[in-house]
Amino acid sequence: MIRWLLMAMVLLSPVSGVQALESEALGEHAHEVVRRVTTRVMENINTNRDLYESDNARFYWELEDVLGPMVDFRRLTRKIMGRHYFDASKAQRQRFARAFKRSLLSSYATGLIEFTDYEVRMLPPRKDFEHTSSNTLVDLEVITPSGRIFPITQSMYYDLSAYSWKAQNVIVNGINIGQLFNEQFTQLVDDKNGNIGAAIEQWIDDLQEQGRELRKRAVINGTQS
Repeated sequence: MIRWLLMAMVLLSPVSGVQALESEALGEHAHEVVRRVTTRVMENINTNRDLYESDNARFYWELEDVLGPMVDFRRLTRKIMGRHYFDASKAQRQRFARAFKRSLLSSYATGLIEFTDYEVRMLPPRKDFEHTSSNTLVDLEVITPSGRIFPITQSMYYDLSAYSWKAQNVIVNGINIGQLFNEQFTQLVDDKNGNIGAAIEQWIDDLQEQGRELRKRAVINGTQS
């Protein structure tokens, strides 16, 4: 569940001339973008926490308004589907991307609701990494109420068409999420004897089941508190 929590923490921040910045400046700029989106997301969650039970649809709409444009879902979809992306029809790609986006936002929100006392700690920009507009790394840590620390590394790129930084992948506790999901989807296609449509439907079913389990756990934890 934690692997979902910070996949969408990138803020649209129009800045001209980003490509001309040097490595250290790029790292600092991307770091500031993530810091701001972290603050904005937490403010949104805290303000709308009561909506989670009273008006669930509005709660997710409010969160999507903040997070929806912040992740490059098309690029993530291509990464996850891998070589099968170009074999899939346009409708299949769109269905996969919509389901992935919906599940990501839902799981992210549920995780934030469940862990009310967690802390997000921003780490200084890396000095030993060559940050570029196509790949800039931002490191942070999620600290749960029990004190467990999950290191997070976001891979970000600067989208010239939108004049903004966007997340293209994330590593959670040493696990490359894009690579992990790609391996899982590839296995599903193999299990379905190359039927990409059937693999997509199974992928969606699996995501929905994970979402139900997360929501169930959030309700139980909320009752216990």
